[in-house]
Amino acid sequence: MTTLEAAEAKSLPRHDRLGVRARLLLAFFAIAAFAVLAAAAGMYAFREVGSRLEVIDTRVPPTLSALELSRSAERIIAAAPALLSASGRAQRDEVKAELAAEVGRLNATLARLKRDSAGLPLLSEVERTVSSLAANLAALDELVARRLVINERIGLLRSRVFQIEGETQRLLAPWLEVVGRESAMLVEAGKGDPTSQAGGPERLSFLIELQRLMRTAQARASAAADMLIEASTTNEPARLPVLEFQLGLAFDDLAEISKQFDPRLRPLFLEEIAKLRGLAQGDEAIAQARSEELMLVEQGEDLLAETARLSSQLGAAIDRLGDAAKADIGMAIQDALLVQRQSASALVLLVALSLLTSVLIVWLYVGKNIVRRLTALSDGMLAIIRGRLETPVVAEGSDEIAAMARAVEVFRQNTLERDKLLSEKARAADLLEQEVRQRTAELETANTFKSRFLAAASHDLRQPLHALNLFIAQLRNEADPVERARLVGRIDVAVGSVNELLEALLDMSKLEAGVLEPEFTEFPVNHLFKRIETTFVDAACEKGLRLIIVPSHAWVRSDFVLLERVLFNLVSNAVRCTSRGGVLIGGRFRSGQLRIDVCDTGPGIPADQQQAVFGEFYRLAKGDSSAGLGLGLAIVDRLGRLLDHRVELSSRLNRGSRFSVSVPLAARQHGLIEASVTDVISDPAAGKLVVVIDDDPLVLEGMGGILRSWGCRVVAAPSGTAALSQLAIDRHRPDLIVADYRLADGRTGIQAIRHLREGYGAAIPAFLISGDTAPERLRDAREEGYQLLHKPVTPMRLRAMLNQLLRAGNATTMVH
Repeated sequence: MTTLEAAEAKSLPRHDRLGVRARLLLAFFAIAAFAVLAAAAGMYAFREVGSRLEVIDTRVPPTLSALELSRSAERIIAAAPALLSASGRAQRDEVKAELAAEVGRLNATLARLKRDSAGLPLLSEVERTVSSLAANLAALDELVARRLVINERIGLLRSRVFQIEGETQRLLAPWLEVVGRESAMLVEAGKGDPTSQAGGPERLSFLIELQRLMRTAQARASAAADMLIEASTTNEPARLPVLEFQLGLAFDDLAEISKQFDPRLRPLFLEEIAKLRGLAQGDEAIAQARSEELMLVEQGEDLLAETARLSSQLGAAIDRLGDAAKADIGMAIQDALLVQRQSASALVLLVALSLLTSVLIVWLYVGKNIVRRLTALSDGMLAIIRGRLETPVVAEGSDEIAAMARAVEVFRQNTLERDKLLSEKARAADLLEQEVRQRTAELETANTFKSRFLAAASHDLRQPLHALNLFIAQLRNEADPVERARLVGRIDVAVGSVNELLEALLDMSKLEAGVLEPEFTEFPVNHLFKRIETTFVDAACEKGLRLIIVPSHAWVRSDFVLLERVLFNLVSNAVRCTSRGGVLIGGRFRSGQLRIDVCDTGPGIPADQQQAVFGEFYRLAKGDSSAGLGLGLAIVDRLGRLLDHRVELSSRLNRGSRFSVSVPLAARQHGLIEASVTDVISDPAAGKLVVVIDDDPLVLEGMGGILRSWGCRVVAAPSGTAALSQLAIDRHRPDLIVADYRLADGRTGIQAIRHLREGYGAAIPAFLISGDTAPERLRDAREEGYQLLHKPVTPMRLRAMLNQLLRAGNATTMVH
C-alpha cells in the first residue's frame, strides 16, 4: 500500500477500509449457512473480477507512457523549424541542444514503454518511427551547418563587392574632375578669344563625350555591384541565371566603354571590372553560392515535411496503442460486470430459502457500492471515448475500483492537456499571422511617407534653384546697374525660398527624431508681436494687405523660439493665402491662458479639409507655386503638442480663417523688460575677436567678410591647430569660436573647440555649423553643450546667435 492509500485508509471508517476481496468474503460468509453453492459462486465471481482488474492495472502504465511519447514528439516538431531558420552558429547550437534533450527524453520514454509492454504488436512500428525521426533531425542539423558556412562565405563576398565598387568610384572620380576642369578651361578660353584656340571645339566635344562615357561607366559599375548584392540576397532561384546573364552583358559593356578611356586609366579600370567579374563568374561566384544555399534551404524544408509526416505517423501509432488499451480495459470491465451479474443471479437462485437475506446483502453492498461505482466508471470512460471530457471521473475509496477510476481520470486530464496544447498552438499561429499583417501595413505606410517626402522635396527645391540659375545667368551678362540691382533682389528672394524650404524640412526632421526639448521662460507677448510685425510688414504691403497687430501687456510662459516659429508659420500662411483685405494678430484672455489669434480674410478652408491641413505635405492651393512643401501647419501641430499649447482652427469659405494658439499666462516682471531693452541698445559684436574654423575656403571667405562687416576682428583657419598658430601672432584670447562640425582628416568642430579652450585654459563661447541634418549630430552637440545651426544659415540667424553668445560671455566676464 502506498503512502497516499494509507492516508486515505486512515481517514475512512473501518468498514470502508476493506478491499473488494474482504467485502466479498464477508458477504459469502454471511450467506454460507444458507447454501455452500452460493458461497462457491461468490468465490468464483470474486476471482474473475480480480483477474479483470489486474488486466486494467497492467494496461494503464503503457498508455500513460504512450501519451508522454506523443507529447515529446510534438515538442520536437515545434522546435525543428527554429533549427532550419537559425541565423548563426550560436542560435543553431542552442536549438540543437534543446532538440537533443527532447530526443533523449523521447528515447527514455520509448525504453520505458518497451519494458512495460514488451508484447504489444505496435511497439516495433513506434520504435522504427522514433528512429527515423532522430535520423531526420541529425540530417537537418548537418544541413543547417552547411548552410551557415555558405551564408558566411556569401557575407564575405558581399563585403568584397562593396569594397571593389568603392575602389572603382574612387578611381574614376579624379579623372572626371580633370576632364571637367579641362572642359571648363576650353569654354572660358573660347569666350575670351574664339580664334585663339585651334581645334578647341573638337577637343571640347571629345572631352564632353569622354566625360559622358566615364559617368556611364560609373553608373554601370554601380548597377553591376547592385546586381551582385541582389544575387546574394534573392530568394528566387530562377532569378539567379537572369542576374548572371545581365552581369555578363554589363561587364561586356564596361569593357567596350573603357576602350575610349585614357591609356593610363583603362588598365586600372579593367582590373577593377575583372575583380567584379570574378565575383560573378568562376569559383567565387556569388550567384553559385546563393544557389547552393537556396538548395540547402529547400532540402531542409523537405526534411521538415518528412519530420512532420513521421510525427503524424507516430501520433497515429500511439493513438492505436491507446485504442487497444481502451478496448482491453473496457472488455475487462464488461467481463467483471458480467461475472457480477451472473454471481448475483446464482445467489438468488441458490438461496431461495433465504431470499430476504440475500436480497438485502446484494442490494446493500453489491448494488449500492460496487455496481454504482463500476457503472459510474464505465459511464466516465464511455464519455471520454465519445469526446466529452468536461465531466471528471470520481474515485471513491482506496480499493481497486478507486485505483482504476484514478487512472481513467489521469487519462482524461492528459487528453484535456493535449487538446489545450493544440488549441494554444493554433492561437499562436493566428497571432503570428496578425502580427505579420500589421508589420506589412506599417512598412507600406512608411514607404508611402518616404515617397511623398522625396517627391515633394525634389519638386519644391527645384523651382527656386531653377529660378536662381536663370537669374545668375542674366546677372553675368547684364551691364545696366538698375537691372543688376533688380536681379540681385530676385536672387535674394530665390535664396530665401530655398532657405525656407530647408528650414521646414529641418524642423520636421528634428520633430520626427524627437531631439527638440523646449526651454520654458516667461516673457511679454508684445515682444513676439513686434518681431512678427517687423518680419511680415513688408511682405503684406507688397500684396496690398493690412497687417494689424493688437498690442498686449500680457506675459506668457513658453519657449520663445518655438512659439515664435509657430506664429511665424501661421502669419506666413495667412499673408501667402490672402489676396485682399488683411491679417490681424492679437490675444484674448481665456481661463488662465492667452489665446493668440491669427485671422485673415483669405479664401477659407472647406470643413472636410480642416483636419487634413495639419498633415504632412498637404496643400490646399495646388496651383500656387509658392505654397511650399505643405509642412508649415504640420510643424505648427507638432510644436503645439510638444509645448502643450492647444492649436485651433475656425474657417468659413470666402470669409477667411482664424488659427488660435493657447499659451499659459505668467506674472508681469518689470525688471526683465528694462534689462532686455538695455541688451537691444548695445551691440555686443563690435570689436570682438571671432575665430572661424572650416575646411572650405569659400565658406571661410564668406564668413570672414560678413563678420568684418559687423565690426568683428576675424581669424579664419581650416583647423584648430592652424587657428592657434594664427592667434599666437595676435596674442589676444578670442571672444567667440564658430566651427564647422565636419573638418578634414575625420576631425570634428567639437574637437577643434576643445583644442582652443585647452590652449587658453578658458571656456570660450562657441557654437557649431553643419550641413548634416542627422539627429545624431544634434544629440552630439547637445551632449557637449553647444548650439548647432544647420546650413544654409541666413545672416539674420547668424547675427542672432552671435549676439546671444557674446552677451552671455560679457555677462560672465562682468560677474567674474
